[in-house]
Amino acid sequence: MKNLLVAILLIIGFGSQAQSSKKDSTKTKPKKNNSVAVRYHWGTVLQTNDFLKGENNAGKPIDFYHALNLSYGVQTDGSKDWHHIFNFPSYGVSWYNADFFNTDELGNPTAIYGFMSFPFRHTEKSTWGYELGFGLTYNWQPYDKYSNPFNTAIGSNRTVFIDANLFYKYHLGNRWDLRGSFGFTHFSNGGTKKPNSGINLLSPSIELSYNFKDRPLLIREIKPAYEQHYEVALQIGAGARNILYDNPNGEDPNQGTADVMHSYVNISGAFLKATTWKHKFGGGIDFTYDETANVQVTNPANGNEEPIVNISDKFSEKFMLGIFGTYEYTIDRLSVASYLGYLVYRKEVTNESNKLYQKFGIKYHFKNDMYAGLLVRAHNFSVAEVIEWNLGYRIKWN
Repeated sequence: MKNLLVAILLIIGFGSQAQSSKKDSTKTKPKKNNSVAVRYHWGTVLQTNDFLKGENNAGKPIDFYHALNLSYGVQTDGSKDWHHIFNFPSYGVSWYNADFFNTDELGNPTAIYGFMSFPFRHTEKSTWGYELGFGLTYNWQPYDKYSNPFNTAIGSNRTVFIDANLFYKYHLGNRWDLRGSFGFTHFSNGGTKKPNSGINLLSPSIELSYNFKDRPLLIREIKPAYEQHYEVALQIGAGARNILYDNPNGEDPNQGTADVMHSYVNISGAFLKATTWKHKFGGGIDFTYDETANVQVTNPANGNEEPIVNISDKFSEKFMLGIFGTYEYTIDRLSVASYLGYLVYRKEVTNESNKLYQKFGIKYHFKNDMYAGLLVRAHNFSVAEVIEWNLGYRIKWN
């Protein structure tokens, strides 16, 4: 709470200084308008694993948290088509810090993330819509089989941060806004380091923001019909997948576990059709190399000894072929991508994963049609296997 009060005072002081040193902008045409904001969250930690339910050092459920958000935002000005298509969204960067009242086992997670806010409707007095955020979280106190053995929720110092919320913003004046929202937040490392049960949050929040210029009049222009086009997207992705191999003969959870990192590489090609400014549909083929496939594990009779893990030396036993359908929600050069795939070839011996798999993530396209992205590969629509870092190139034609 002390940090919240300090942040509010800083914003008020900074805002007052900025207002006195700059002339008011006109309201007759859209202009880019930057802002700063402070947001306070308080809410519920969803009980998705035993650690959160109470199997921890304190012996109590971890079911409540609060967090502080400081952000810098930019209001789109109507100078590009997509500003009008998405009803003048805003975007920016945020700093986020959460407190679960369990610093010894969870730490004080801090996130840096980018966000975009999409209005459903603007009025003279208010705006309401939804906001999406994506970034990285650090400063966790992760699982350690000796010093932090109960924390099965977070196994790494860094995780992915995903946030989505619905908001209502009331305009207090030409430059001040008060916003209320209700949202969902997710932390996970995507299987990069086990254990990785993840943490999910539901919470309301309240935000005070200051705009550096008077609020402009935002008037949407009707855009011409979208010229549909086709494209072929070729990409290569790589990642690392962590597996903990437990010796079933042991009774001590701090002993008899082999911690192994496995390599992962994926090459894919997809054919897509862009049907509107916002939507692309298509399908493709995946070629995957996964070292976790067909691993041979030998468990010593002494349960305190780590299992012996042998990675297959045959490429054919680590190769998988999949086909998939894909959908992309496009916002100018940024795409939110989703895939639903099925493995049509895999040498099935041991450590079989589900044949049905999913991917979800983001892609950013550069002017030369190169793109970079991040995808989380999962099964059962909930269990993350690995994070793919991707580079790709697309070929477009009408």
